[in-house]
This record gives sequence, structure tokens and C-alpha cells, in this order.
Amino acid sequence: MLHSKSVDSMTFFSGFSFSMLSFFCLFLILPLTFQGQDTTKVLLDSHEKRLMGQAAVASGLVFTGAFFADAPVRQWMQAHQGRTADMVMHASNRMGDKKVVLSMNAALLGTGYLIDDPGLKRTSWNAVKSILSTALITEGLKYGFGRSRPYTGAGPRKFSPFPPNRHAFKSLPSGHTSVAFAFFTPFAEQYSRWIYLLPASTALSRVYKDKHWGSDVVLGAAIGFFTGYFFQHKNESVEVSLNKIVIRF
Repeated sequence: MLHSKSVDSMTFFSGFSFSMLSFFCLFLILPLTFQGQDTTKVLLDSHEKRLMGQAAVASGLVFTGAFFADAPVRQWMQAHQGRTADMVMHASNRMGDKKVVLSMNAALLGTGYLIDDPGLKRTSWNAVKSILSTALITEGLKYGFGRSRPYTGAGPRKFSPFPPNRHAFKSLPSGHTSVAFAFFTPFAEQYSRWIYLLPASTALSRVYKDKHWGSDVVLGAAIGFFTGYFFQHKNESVEVSLNKIVIRF
């Protein structure tokens, strides 16, 4: 019994340490690498930079709290299931499906060209950039963390980095949540911030359906929001020069 507890403690701390180290590399070390290159221009005004900074701090605090509350949050969700909630959560879950999101964005983009609406065209293209960027970041982190999904019964502290395409160990971050926020954020910023209720409901549905831990959806929401906000508010000519190779996007 004592040996089992020791193994569980080692698993928890090794997984937790790996998570914290990964976040450190992602948010601190990676940005510093650009300073050694020729130029990096990310053109956001001071207000937008300040807002993103505040959102980053808030996201970090919420993620930390959610990480330690994952187990009780899951228990509460599973204890409050119902027929009406099932229907609502099923519909909300669909809004994070890549095929559904891309189809909706294609329809909005086509409508923008059909009615010649510059704002709708620009926002739809920004959503495309946001979705693609978010999908790449999310998938990379899923493999890097290798976190077990709630339904596996392994618990929220089980991490198996770089699983060989094992869906059950690709919980962190939530892909449905990140894609939903990546898609809806440009439109929320352009038209109405009430739109944020849609991706928020997708995040809730992933925990309700026992596909993700609460902290999974917090990180997914942060990734989708930051990419969507960046592409919607940035200047049209962001440049990254890497060894004389200039990338504009």
C-alpha cells in the first residue's frame, strides 16, 4: 500500500513538473528565440498589447486553479446530467468540430464576397488564419503533454508525453474548445462580444461529455482567443525575418 502511494506521488509530481516546464518553454523561451533573428514585427497598438497581457495573466491564474480542481469539477458535472442538458451540450459540442467550423467559415467568407462586404471578408480570412494556427499549436501540445482523458480512469495527473497516436492521452489542451474560440473570436471582436457565449458553451460541453478536464478547456480557450484576437487586431503587414527569409502574414 505504501509502495502504491509512492508511485502515485511520483507520477503526479513528474507529470506536474513536465507541464510547468512545457509552459515555461512555450511562453517564455520560445518568444525569446525571435530576438536573435533579423526582425520581428508584431504590430498591435498599446491598448491591444495591454489587453492581451492582462488576458494572459488571467488565463494563467484560471488555468492553475482549474488544474487543481479538475477532479471535483468532473465529479460535479457527472452528477448533474439531464436530458435537456444533454441536448444543449450536444449542439454546443458540434460548434467545436473542425468540419463544422470550416464549413461555417467558408459560408461566411463566400457571403462576404457575394455581398461585397469588406468587414466580413477580412474577418473571415482572419478566422481562417486563426483556425489553422490554433490547430497546429493545439495538436503539438496534445502530443507534448500526453495527458489522459477523464474517461480513462487514470486521473487528471497522468501524463504520457508523445503518445503513439493514442487518442485517450491527448486531452490537454481541448481541440474543440481552441478551434471554437479561434473561429468565433474574430467575429466577436468585429460584431458583438456576446458571440463569445458560443465557444464558451463548447468548452462547457467538453467537460460535461467527459472528454476533457476543466483545465484542458481553459488552455484551449486561451490559445483560440489569443490567436483569434491577434489576427483580427494586428496590422495587415506583420513580418518575421528569419535569416534573410521574410514571412508576411
